[in-house]
Amino acid sequence: MGLEVLSFVPNIVGYVRILLVSAAFLMAHQPKYFAVLYTISICLDGLDGYLARKLNQTSKFGAWFDVVIDLYSRGYLWCYLFRAGYFIAMLEWLTFVCTHSREDKWKVTEEEFPLFVKMVMAKGFKSPWGIFAVGSLHILPLWMYGYESRLLTVTLAIPNWIQLSGIAVFSVGRTVCAAVEVFYIQDYVCRLLHSHNKDSL
Repeated sequence: MGLEVLSFVPNIVGYVRILLVSAAFLMAHQPKYFAVLYTISICLDGLDGYLARKLNQTSKFGAWFDVVIDLYSRGYLWCYLFRAGYFIAMLEWLTFVCTHSREDKWKVTEEEFPLFVKMVMAKGFKSPWGIFAVGSLHILPLWMYGYESRLLTVTLAIPNWIQLSGIAVFSVGRTVCAAVEVFYIQDYVCRLLHSHNKDSL
């Protein structure tokens, strides 16, 4: 398997996602267009994995590429929303580096992992805690954009109390996600330090 991986259907979906997100940010001052383009990109995120399995076109590149697109999309949006959004993006990129050093086993927890990490990671995030955490990871920045741009108020006529409740609920989910991310970063650093001690013996 070589360069032909680049033409796999799931990766082509990834290229479309990059174009959609890039176009969305070109229209960031037009909330309706931004929300439609960004939301289509998020929806396609679920399609690429399905197509990879259905067409037997899974690859390490595809798994890596999918996460890179997610991080590009969310990172750009967090930085667009807030100057401090960079720190959320940095946390996600650091987690990506730390978890993907585990290669195909990055979703597999170990016996000594904390219970909350196991609960979020169970069944490849397809547990109630996993769905809540990962759903919030994706939805919170888009919801915040809708709130900040007044898209939720003007276009969708969502009452302010629902908007603020959404921010609160998705923030809890994102905090759960952050706790898991911090654990994986800490675990990775400990492994690096342990590895250094072994090398120096």
